[in-house]
Amino acid sequence: MTKEVKERWAAEIAVHLKDQFGQSVREVVLIDKGWLNVKWKMVTDHGPLFVKYYHPERYKLHTRPERRSAIEKTLQLQHGLSKAGIPCPRVYFYNGQFIQETPSGLFYTVLDWVEGHIAQAGCLNSAHMFELGAATGRMHKWLQSVPPMDKPAWKPDRDAYLREWQGNWEKAQEAGDKTVMEWLSRSHAIVKSMDFRIFEPCKAGWLHWDLWVDNILLHEQGLAGIVDFDRMTMAYQEIDVARAVLSGSLRGGQMRMETARAFMDGYRGQLEVPQGMLSRAMSMIYLIESIWWLRTEVRIESELRGLLGRFVEEMHWIEDNWATLPDQLDNI
Repeated sequence: MTKEVKERWAAEIAVHLKDQFGQSVREVVLIDKGWLNVKWKMVTDHGPLFVKYYHPERYKLHTRPERRSAIEKTLQLQHGLSKAGIPCPRVYFYNGQFIQETPSGLFYTVLDWVEGHIAQAGCLNSAHMFELGAATGRMHKWLQSVPPMDKPAWKPDRDAYLREWQGNWEKAQEAGDKTVMEWLSRSHAIVKSMDFRIFEPCKAGWLHWDLWVDNILLHEQGLAGIVDFDRMTMAYQEIDVARAVLSGSLRGGQMRMETARAFMDGYRGQLEVPQGMLSRAMSMIYLIESIWWLRTEVRIESELRGLLGRFVEEMHWIEDNWATLPDQLDNI
């Protein structure tokens, strides 16, 4: 999409924002980040706001009312978390709706602006990780009071994993991608050997589901806020724990145990951590994300984009340390 199209959308949303919320936009700054959706910092006479436009090719909100309802739910929960004091942006609503629609049919949402910066993966310090752990624990504790969905959006399932694995294997074979075939041979062996009984004590619950460095805003003193709750759903909260520890503490192929411990100390100050939780959480995140990242399409892209390569690196770290994960992680 062109710069002119984005400017036209921003102008239309600014007019609508004035009509709905009585805030006059004085300056618009494009945030060049994300796929298809467009984000801006809009400075108003009441202060700065974060505005996100939902592109129809990504979310199809016009034709998928269930998708719109799901996003409304996540925005409502984020608003509740913010009101409860968890560091995340407040979401604006009008007539009970958190997703706004302009007369021409542009869907967008408005949130408080959070001033902060993001860190490179693996580079959060101990103070940041402690505050992130405490905030994650508080978030999970508040979310435990939210009524559950009929069933989790995901659960550990060996057969389901192997079916998806087979599709990735066939694509790698077709492409003659020996690198990915080697990756997949290793992931197949790990999942076949996994004892799925370790997941039986796990309780389903609402979670952020995307708690990595790009969604963690920092300032010099600590955590500024957790953002981007679009993927929030109900599965297992410890997935957030594994994702945050991997993203914040894994650097240069080594887990920085002092920062991982700081996260767990902060988290443990809010919620009880069962014995073996962190290594089990790493198993969960491997079941989810190795299917996403250990694919021919991702390997090709990751040669060009450091982001995808980072996720592949995290999966390989779990594999390389598979046999010793409990010894490394469950006593920190």
